[in-house]
Amino acid sequence: MIRLSKDYRLEAEKNMTGRFGEVILFLLITGAISFGFIWLSEYFSPLLDINGNIVDPGIPLVVTISSIVGLLFNSATAYSTESVFIDITSKESINVWDKIILGYINDFARNIILQLVKTIFILLWSMLLVIPGIVKAYAYSMTFYIAVKEPEQKGIDAITKSKDLMNGKKTDFFSLDLSYLGWYLLGFLTFGIIWLWVIPKHLTARTVFYNDVYEESLRHEPAKKNMIQEPLF
Repeated sequence: MIRLSKDYRLEAEKNMTGRFGEVILFLLITGAISFGFIWLSEYFSPLLDINGNIVDPGIPLVVTISSIVGLLFNSATAYSTESVFIDITSKESINVWDKIILGYINDFARNIILQLVKTIFILLWSMLLVIPGIVKAYAYSMTFYIAVKEPEQKGIDAITKSKDLMNGKKTDFFSLDLSYLGWYLLGFLTFGIIWLWVIPKHLTARTVFYNDVYEESLRHEPAKKNMIQEPLF
């Protein structure tokens, strides 16, 4: 049963009590590395003038390599991040280094496929209109949660299952995200410092929401097996 946004925020607050240090360290390390790949791609990209003429050709090889390595890193990190917050909501202890490398150890190839296909699908829908892209982003949002919970899922099965589980839940999930908007805006006044506390609580609240959706699906699993599965895209 889906609860009110305030209930998820309160539970996230309780789950994060005494856990901020390890979670912030994990997010800072992975965030800094991810930002590094983005910076490299931007810094060495061709520079154009206002007429679209190339002023500086940049170094395309560096851009290509940093983009590919960035994709590989983000694929593993997406899995690792979901694992961190599943453990937080389960009140399990975590080791930051073990979590950072977890996405490489646990079916790295599948994680790359999931990240790549998920990104392509969202971009394709976003090319139609912004709103369809946002809707699909929410539809596929449980992808790595499912990958962690059900390691036997292969290929893009986790994307298909995420789309199925989030059917009818996207508005509630959007409302939960929206309830944190004020805190993110306040972060600009603190030069982003408050985000160190807001982001962990927000991601924890999201995972608590996923827990509810997933547990509800387990209770209705026999009935769902007889349903015709919707197309992936």
